[in-house]
Amino acid sequence: MAVTLFLEPLDWAIWNFQSRISDQTPSGNVVFVEGHVSLPDPGMPLQRVKLANALDRLRSAGAAKVYIDVVFSEPSIDSSADVRLLAALDRWGTNAAFVNRIDVAPEGKRDEFRTIPALSAHSALVWKGVTSTWPGFIFRMPYAYNTRDGIAPSMAASIADRDVSSLKEFQIDYGFRSRSIQSLRLDQLASSSAANAPPQLAGKTVVIGTKRDPAFPENHVPGQITSPPSFVPILAAETLLRGAPPGYVPGLSLVILVAGLLAAAAVSTRRERRYLGYAAAIAAPCYAAYMAPTIGLRLELSYCLPLLMVFGILRWRANWKRRIAQIDPDTGLPTMRAFALTLARQAAGGGHAVVAKIHGYEAILKTLDSAQRAAYVRKLVERLRVADPRLAVYIDGHYLAWRVDHEDEQKLRGHLEGLRAIFAAPVAVGSHSIDVGITFGAGRIDPNQAERSLAAALAAVEDTNEALEPIKLAAEMPEGDTLWDLSLRSRIDAAMEAGEVFCVYQPKMDISADRIVGVEALVRWEDPERGFIPPMHFVMQCEKAGRMEYLTRYVLQSACSAGRLLHFRGSRITMSVNISATLLTDMRIVGIVRNVLQATDFDPNYLVLEITETARIRDLKQARIVLKALKALGTHLSMDDFGVGSANFETLQALPFDEIKIDRQFVSRAATSSKSRAITASLVELGATARIAVVAEGAETAADLQMLRDIGCWQVQGYALAKPMPLTNLLNFIGSEKEARAVQ
Repeated sequence: MAVTLFLEPLDWAIWNFQSRISDQTPSGNVVFVEGHVSLPDPGMPLQRVKLANALDRLRSAGAAKVYIDVVFSEPSIDSSADVRLLAALDRWGTNAAFVNRIDVAPEGKRDEFRTIPALSAHSALVWKGVTSTWPGFIFRMPYAYNTRDGIAPSMAASIADRDVSSLKEFQIDYGFRSRSIQSLRLDQLASSSAANAPPQLAGKTVVIGTKRDPAFPENHVPGQITSPPSFVPILAAETLLRGAPPGYVPGLSLVILVAGLLAAAAVSTRRERRYLGYAAAIAAPCYAAYMAPTIGLRLELSYCLPLLMVFGILRWRANWKRRIAQIDPDTGLPTMRAFALTLARQAAGGGHAVVAKIHGYEAILKTLDSAQRAAYVRKLVERLRVADPRLAVYIDGHYLAWRVDHEDEQKLRGHLEGLRAIFAAPVAVGSHSIDVGITFGAGRIDPNQAERSLAAALAAVEDTNEALEPIKLAAEMPEGDTLWDLSLRSRIDAAMEAGEVFCVYQPKMDISADRIVGVEALVRWEDPERGFIPPMHFVMQCEKAGRMEYLTRYVLQSACSAGRLLHFRGSRITMSVNISATLLTDMRIVGIVRNVLQATDFDPNYLVLEITETARIRDLKQARIVLKALKALGTHLSMDDFGVGSANFETLQALPFDEIKIDRQFVSRAATSSKSRAITASLVELGATARIAVVAEGAETAADLQMLRDIGCWQVQGYALAKPMPLTNLLNFIGSEKEARAVQ
């Protein structure tokens, strides 16, 4: 935009606004005399005679200088008129000056328009720039012009008696109102009537011009288009007479300033500070535009506008993507992540976070298609909203969560008992009538750590039982006890040593041959006191506590040992292990993998390292170095959750992956959504073309499997094939599969 001058008119509008809000008083030393537009017409000799009479009247009134801002390019048809005018000019001597024109068009063309020497021979010559650009605005004027005769003074610099040999430009201040410039009529001055005697002109500079000059491109005073063209150099002279002309601040400096304010606001962790910073970044150019004239500055503010617009669009897009990521694609309900953010913002309200667990959800996934599952969940939500139709309900797999304002645990328990009674009746979905198994867990909202209440509610609901304990409230910790997340961090090492943290394995099937080609190791934690702890919570705490490397080493050790056992028993299949992208910042993860492979004697060609959360890779160059070192060990690399967040084509192109795993949100909807099917098929085709293995995860129904067969995606994971299982069960599962294949 800057190169193409696309935003220049916006600067003109801003400067016009500044000139309108400014009302400066001129020096009073410059007087404008307006003549008829036919003044330079050679066919109107009477006008030249009037000009000669006016010059004599001005001289007798004591005027110090006179500038004739009219170009007489031809002699008059009546030579006596020119003789009369020349005689009047001779009496002025060098105190009279003709104003010649020079075209300062931006394309470089420089035409000159001069008064004939017969009239200007004994007078001074000054120059005025005219522009052939469409608006006719001049915001900068030089002290002198480079003419074909050499350096010549500008009219403005000559009037102000400034340096008339410098080609340097100065900013014109249009804050002087045109009506404040003393103006007279040429016809009145030329009259000999005593009633038309000129006002006090002693010692003043007089500029004689016309309302307009049809022979030349006209310059306009911004915001005062009806002002005569002579007012442009007059106001430029007034600018110099007032003192130092306005300083000029280019757009780049202001863009850097506004960008700095935006960056400072964007990195703030508190929403209020971010919004305050954004408001300051928006208000700063507006305030600067208002205040600049008072401190003698002209600011090129226009380029701040596209910066603010682009930043606003990017922020809106980021917020939109974040909101989309916080919406469940099947049901349209907000996710548990959105609930955590809401709790963090509204924790001061107190109450409890409640999580409901839908039991038997795996069977529902296998029985119903995606549309029916969504309808089933929506009907459950309708029952939760029986007392409050506007209740915000959040979803994450087979969990539903919401907030209640009850502080008293007895009232809360009674409320949940009532809800459970409502769920006693089956739910009708299409032709199916489905019984609902549901239990509830709740955690009190801590104003200081709102997410703790959600984690407590999740832990509580995992410890419920439909028959024995359908409702469980998370126990309140004593005041001196460790906070929930800190207890997770402090227990993780002991839990791994005690075997409470363990791996389960989900088979990866080749559906073209109906055989297992690999398994994925998934970490689980069964705490004796708190029960099942969701991986998303304790993995997060491991990252915060700096224990991610220890957990990764533990999982790798377990997975590679299991893989070695599988190979020993004749199942030469791959073992996939998740590696957090946060570990790709240095080479320590390479040492961990190398040491585990040596300790377990597991063949690295069968180890697949799945890189999760690639959005958290800060340095792609460093990550590439680390991943290449991992590949040099003989392992294979897989990009997990491809297609969402920053697990995208740019990351795939930059890093040396051997495999991509299509995110479950595309696979689970591909059987019913043509758009999701097209995306999934295109990713499969991409893998085939780029010679990268493609794995579809999240296949939950027979329809999903058939769809994947149709598009040629053969490596699949999902509940439709097998759920994650302990190693013992996996060995039995593989044995059963071998027996089935032997029978065939």
